[in-house]
Amino acid sequence: MQNTNLYIYGSQIFFKVVYDLNLFKKVYLETNLTSNINSIIIAFIDNLTPQVLNSFYKHSSPIIFISSSSEKNRNKIKLNNFSVFLKTPIEIQNFIEISKILISKFHYLKTSQVFIKNYTLNSNDRFLKKDDKYLKLTEIEVKLILFMNVAKGFSKEEILKNIWNQKTELNSHAFETCLHRLRKKIKEKFNDNNFIYLKNGNYFLL
Repeated sequence: MQNTNLYIYGSQIFFKVVYDLNLFKKVYLETNLTSNINSIIIAFIDNLTPQVLNSFYKHSSPIIFISSSSEKNRNKIKLNNFSVFLKTPIEIQNFIEISKILISKFHYLKTSQVFIKNYTLNSNDRFLKKDDKYLKLTEIEVKLILFMNVAKGFSKEEILKNIWNQKTELNSHAFETCLHRLRKKIKEKFNDNNFIYLKNGNYFLL
């Protein structure tokens, strides 16, 4: 974790303990939310205002929420894939292990996400997201979207060569079937007819 910065909110005592451990690149005691790459946030919610807590939900870094009350304060927060809730007292070794897991999970999920205009493609879990709607994709659909997101405009022959690795009548049919199903799924889920479109013989992504 020597490449990770730690930002602590709401506990000077915990700041001093973790600072002395020298496990992180840098350890900060903060009052205002800052946005930093390669960082993890520790929030002692007993000592923070609702306004400060709300500001955390706009942050993309991993967050560990800590409280002395498991029920009362647990309901104050909203957990996501990058956050966990812990109840005091905290064992330092458990804290270290949880931090490592969160950081690994965060980097895994972040590297798997591809942003395509107002869509997010998760290539590892194979789904397409827009606003609060999710669409599950097949492996070949993910490959097709990732390939087409590299540049603007590909012919059918280029897609067959790069996705199906050859040009045959059978694979041409497979591509047309895959494209038809993908377009239909996106239309039904997101009401979008233009995610993949054909123009002058080439296929375009948005």
